[in-house]
Amino acid sequence: MKTARFSNVVEKCGEPEAYLLLMDPAKDQTFQAAVKSQRVMTVLQEVVGTKTDHGEVGYKPGRSRQFLVFPKSLRGFAARTVVGIKYELIGSREVPNRERAPAPRPPKKPKPKAASKVRREKPEPPAMRKVVAFQPAPEDDEEDEEIAALKKQVRRAMAVLEEGKAVAAFNLLKRIVND
Repeated sequence: MKTARFSNVVEKCGEPEAYLLLMDPAKDQTFQAAVKSQRVMTVLQEVVGTKTDHGEVGYKPGRSRQFLVFPKSLRGFAARTVVGIKYELIGSREVPNRERAPAPRPPKKPKPKAASKVRREKPEPPAMRKVVAFQPAPEDDEEDEEIAALKKQVRRAMAVLEEGKAVAAFNLLKRIVND
């Protein structure tokens, strides 16, 4: 059987497009029109072995096949085996946006389950017999002055801490404790 180079077929008949059969070829009107006008080439792709891919003019059903539809008729190459298939010469048309499938959405993240709220029981008020009365400290003028001075120093340390000077406040509190 005679052979023809794929690049020569592309030169004479135009750039082919790969055609994907998504239904029975007998029901696909577009594909049947291309078969009748002899614009279809079947590329036989060997799955096992070292044979290279080769093409035959016309529709040849079977496994491991790819179908190319040319813009012009392939009648001149009907009795030949097409060799040297260069897949980079196969064109693909630009699919308009309205015909494209929508972009896949990312999967929804499952909402975290709310932690079950544990109801805490309110503590019961202590029984009156368990309450110990608070005895105020005996009044001493000396202690009041010492406590007042201590409170003044602690307030000063708190003011320094509010200013953002944590080290200075720590040092003031350290002096208060060591005195």
